[in-house]
Amino acid sequence: MPMPTDDLLKPIPEYCVTDRRLLICVGEDPALLHGVRFVSSFFQPAPDLRIDLAFTPGAGLRNGDPNRLSSDEARKWATSMLMEKGFTVGAPRSDDVWEPVLSIRDIALIAEKHRYDAVLLGRRAIHRLEEHLDTEFNEAVFDRHLDFPFWICREPDSTRTNVLLCVDGSKPGLCAADHVGWICASESRHQICVAYLAAPEKRDYRDEILILDNAVKMLQVNGIPESRITTKVLVEKDYARGILEEAQRGRYAVVAVGRAGAGRGMMVERQFGSISLLLARKLEGASLWVCGYPCKL
Repeated sequence: MPMPTDDLLKPIPEYCVTDRRLLICVGEDPALLHGVRFVSSFFQPAPDLRIDLAFTPGAGLRNGDPNRLSSDEARKWATSMLMEKGFTVGAPRSDDVWEPVLSIRDIALIAEKHRYDAVLLGRRAIHRLEEHLDTEFNEAVFDRHLDFPFWICREPDSTRTNVLLCVDGSKPGLCAADHVGWICASESRHQICVAYLAAPEKRDYRDEILILDNAVKMLQVNGIPESRITTKVLVEKDYARGILEEAQRGRYAVVAVGRAGAGRGMMVERQFGSISLLLARKLEGASLWVCGYPCKL
């Protein structure tokens, strides 16, 4: 059953609206600054869009490689790419933000400390995430250390636009809608398609309508006008395949999903170990937004 949201979906008071804060993880290879490239192609420069950088070195390049950037060089390279597109990048702090970030737990600590709305993981940081899941994964650990929205940017296609928001009637699905609405409200060139994934053998048409309607309301609460929202039902037994095919068919720049633990909706059963991890490894051309944080719900 979809979550009841009548008392929750209320307009956000103006005094509650603050800046959108992004942390982009960058590595030492200038060819792999995918998070930077995604931001510069998806967003328009705006005073409320605050961008910081974190250095996530990898083990793939040798110290003697002339293409390997130091932390200072990586920061300057990424900053230059963003400034060329009109974005403002926060100055390095004297605290831990520009120290090398060597694990997903370190990224999580920085995200919590500085209250970022999202953390962008490029090629190196994705490798850190996979290491974390391969060596330490269990649902409790995952919930404890990765309860913030993170965007997986694996070679995004800068010619793509729009967002595919996948919902299932659970609280995490509505949190994904909240996140997408908050981040994209002022990005007027992007349409948002709200997609409900339905198993062909057990469809409930009334629930489908209610679930889509609740997600649309959450987007509207965040300032997304009806003219920018479409809805659809994807009937597919294999949810991951359905999402991948729709993302490719619609050439979406973003695929957004809610994070959930066991028993909490579409992303049930080994949540990140199954659907989201499969999307993270197979999604091409689009950024994957995995949304899990204390939203309005």
